[in-house]
Amino acid sequence: MKAATATTRQPATFGEVLRTHRRRAGMTQQQVADLATLSVRAVRDLESGRARRPRRATVQLLGDVLRLSGGSRAAFEAAADPLPQPGHGGEVDWLPPVSPTPLIGRERELRALSDLLTFERHRRVCVVGIPGVGKTRLALEVATTLRDREGWSVLWRDASDVPDGGSLAESAECVLAGRGAEDTLLVVDGARGTAAAEAAGRLLDRFPRLRVVTTAQVPGQGDGAHLMPVGPLPVPGGPDGRGDDAAGCPSVRLFRTHLRRLRPHQTLGVETSAAVAALCRWLDGVPARLVDAASWCLLQSPEELLRAMTEAEDPERFAFPPTDPDGLPDPLALALADVGSRERELLARLAALPGGWTVDEAVLLSGTTTRHTAGLLHALLLRGLLRTADEEGTDRFRVLNRLRPLLVAAGGRTAA
Repeated sequence: MKAATATTRQPATFGEVLRTHRRRAGMTQQQVADLATLSVRAVRDLESGRARRPRRATVQLLGDVLRLSGGSRAAFEAAADPLPQPGHGGEVDWLPPVSPTPLIGRERELRALSDLLTFERHRRVCVVGIPGVGKTRLALEVATTLRDREGWSVLWRDASDVPDGGSLAESAECVLAGRGAEDTLLVVDGARGTAAAEAAGRLLDRFPRLRVVTTAQVPGQGDGAHLMPVGPLPVPGGPDGRGDDAAGCPSVRLFRTHLRRLRPHQTLGVETSAAVAALCRWLDGVPARLVDAASWCLLQSPEELLRAMTEAEDPERFAFPPTDPDGLPDPLALALADVGSRERELLARLAALPGGWTVDEAVLLSGTTTRHTAGLLHALLLRGLLRTADEEGTDRFRVLNRLRPLLVAAGGRTAA
């Protein structure tokens, strides 16, 4: 009697399972993509196997679109296995963090950074700005968007865990080598020095479908990256913040979101709304400072907080969370410490001006050539220590409010 030949069938891939359920539902790739708010390319790449690691949220969306439940739903999600397990080449160490809050007020920056990486095909982008301006949060949102909607693979590394460029490149190569021809985004968060730039150059040469985004306080020199400065959120105009535009202003939206969490029953009347607008201007629209200041509203109303900030002997303490107002150094002081003497002197002169100023006015004040002054201003804008004067037009600028006391402490001249 002829012996039966045993055959072993490999488990179906997620792409095969997705295609089977889609066809059973009588849906096209375009229809699935539209209902799941994905691109048709992302669905196509998942089915073909080019994108092999969909996010759990993406898998759940697809399961909802295909109306899967019970055992079919469980098998569908099990086939995806979106999260790498410890021990598989150390890939678990490269997972991006999960943001606890939605991104607010950065719609334009999100679109711009996404376009740089996709339509414009830039392979290296450095997001620069002062501490607390939201560089990490923006990079995380872009990474999540590209992973969910375009099917990209995403790797994330905190620069504080990177001893040097060679170590970063070697460890990244091990992970990237198993991803084949997938579009992949590597984010190096908090880059300092040349380590990230060295690693990026080496990795981009070897992996043609890799993009690298770094976040940094200071722009790298000569690393070939496309610089994308991220400034504070726009603040409402007018002397008291009143007006139809105040409620929709990004900084106000962010502050009110956190205020509602702490005071869900408070009605935002005219006086409270005006106080919130004034607080946003006082704190320059810097997201981290807005969130920290809003946390004080559990103890004080926005009107009381504004009064305390503007009348207290130590108003800066309200720009830090009440849980640890004195435990950390001022990030703006750290940013100012990295500025050269010529830039710091110009900052002190500009801070003495009562309102916004133009480039021509800065040239007159500095007493140097237009080219020299423009170069200093450009460097300060890239670092995020200057901002556009939203209430006066984008061709005017001003020094951040919270830099003024720091400049005074450093011996600079500012107006009283």
